[in-house]
Amino acid sequence: MKHLACKFILFVGMITAVSCSDSEDGIVDNYTDEQYVPTNNILYVKEYGKQEMNMNTVESSPVYCIHVAKAGIDKSLPAHAKLSIIDQEELNKTYGLMDNIDYRIIPKETYSFSVSTTDLEFQPQEGSKEVNVTFHSDLIYEEMKKNEGVQYVLPIRLHSEKDSVDVLKNDILLLVDVKQPQITFKKEEVHSTMKFKNVDVQLEATLQNILSKWDFTCLLSDDNKEVLVNEYNKQHGTDYLPMPSTAYELPNLVFKKGINEANLTIPVSRTPLESDRNYLLPLKIQSISLTGFAVSDEVCYLSLSNPKYIVEDCDRSTWSVVFCNSDQKNAPWGGGEDGGGVGMLFDNNLYTYWHANYEAANDDNQNPQQFQGSRDLPHTIVVDMKKTVLIHSLGWAQRQNTDYQDIKKIEYYVSDDAEFILGGKEDYTPVALNNWEYLTERSYQKINDVQWEKVSDEYLTKKIKGHLLKIKIVESYRPPHLSSGSELFVKQIVAIDGEPVK
Repeated sequence: MKHLACKFILFVGMITAVSCSDSEDGIVDNYTDEQYVPTNNILYVKEYGKQEMNMNTVESSPVYCIHVAKAGIDKSLPAHAKLSIIDQEELNKTYGLMDNIDYRIIPKETYSFSVSTTDLEFQPQEGSKEVNVTFHSDLIYEEMKKNEGVQYVLPIRLHSEKDSVDVLKNDILLLVDVKQPQITFKKEEVHSTMKFKNVDVQLEATLQNILSKWDFTCLLSDDNKEVLVNEYNKQHGTDYLPMPSTAYELPNLVFKKGINEANLTIPVSRTPLESDRNYLLPLKIQSISLTGFAVSDEVCYLSLSNPKYIVEDCDRSTWSVVFCNSDQKNAPWGGGEDGGGVGMLFDNNLYTYWHANYEAANDDNQNPQQFQGSRDLPHTIVVDMKKTVLIHSLGWAQRQNTDYQDIKKIEYYVSDDAEFILGGKEDYTPVALNNWEYLTERSYQKINDVQWEKVSDEYLTKKIKGHLLKIKIVESYRPPHLSSGSELFVKQIVAIDGEPVK
């Protein structure tokens, strides 16, 4: 009872004290008014109460520094104090019930103090002492895994049999947490395409659970790739080949201090690969240059397609129409809703369209660019693509109205003549004076989707190039003077077996 009364008097004294000064060690002295203190020394912990002690398994021996201060009127007096671990029962009563948290004291073997004894002897004029607590984070982490959902702590109390202790500043509750850093791949699958003779495959990895404090490297492994590729193919219904070891180099994954992401470039050569085959390279993290990291069993799959032909969409923004022998746009009264004009075939809008002229019979004596009457098939359109290309495939989209999807069959031709040549009215239908090379033809369905036709390998091997494209509509689902379409697309070849097309 006497001990509690002393604590109460001390508490009142701390609340009503009005004078303070800074001691030489930088700890604020709030206990200089002699009338409020029962002795000449008051001891307290500078960082009292709940304190977070966040650790990781890489730094296996982190240290927490406890500052014990001596204050009072006469600092020349010696003092004695002791640091003790609060037992589990007291911990539950003092903190657990109040916070409604399951606090558990970390085992004794997981920490140590920097002094052989926690008895602290203050010499005259000595205002503070430091006591370091060294934690063994790896042992604490193993303990945490046994009891997930528990808050591990180290509860420390300052007390003295000879001197006064501030009862509001004598406890430290170190909230202990240990994270195990883990390296994970940013993506489970990374896909690349071999366009030319070599390709750089980019692989990204992330450090989780902690901000990177170190420079370190990760060694990647491609072990058991045949087994892993077979398992992947069975699971996904694919036919990947294991990527030959001679096709790639596997450098280390490098992490830098302060950066939680790392990028790795894996150079891959086309030389040992077969054209038109797909390859798979499964990679794992084998080891890390620092201890304490979690090494995941996850696999990152690098897939690589190796097509014979590398194909890209042609840029249609510069295209121009140099000839069209039937266009409703040229009707005397403007063509109405069907008068968008042949340029609608490459305006990137499926809902606009070109329509052949369906007015009065055509007069071939007029300007060939202004045909105003209707004309029976074939309807011929010539487009200047502005640059010479090696065409791989052509896509045609019918008018997006199932009642008026006219095109049944088209023939495609290409020429690389410097200019488009048009003869007299006898040439208005065949349009045959340029050096035209046949590419392909396609019969079309009455559907809204873009319908693609690939140029045959026979013609692709001839490498027929051109900048003039002739679209010859030879069959219609409606009467022979009617045809229409919404979009025309072209894909060009930019490389063959890794060699750029010049």
